[in-house]
Amino acid sequence: MIRHSVLWTLLLGGAAAWFTSLVANFALAPWACTLQWKIALYCISIVALALTAYCGFSSWRAWYRLGREFPGEAGGAVAGERVLASGGVLLNAMFFLVIFAQGIAESILGACQ
Repeated sequence: MIRHSVLWTLLLGGAAAWFTSLVANFALAPWACTLQWKIALYCISIVALALTAYCGFSSWRAWYRLGREFPGEAGGAVAGERVLASGGVLLNAMFFLVIFAQGIAESILGACQ
């Protein structure tokens, strides 16, 4: 079976990528405004999207290997791993959309807005 620590890492990977990209974009915003150069902000968003997509895809593969069933009322190690894997897919999909929406705002607004 898949280790719980790996599944927890995949579950929280999208949230960590979003938080890191948000803080990094906030820290680099004055620099991007001064130089009128937003390439670094775009790169941060692309890396965060790639990391979130990787965590979501890995969670989906783990869920696929565990039986492609949503956890029912039965307990046990397999049911717990299915919860973590399916939750990882859903959370990473949500954070992918959040990071993507923030990237759209970056592309529409100017560097100093």
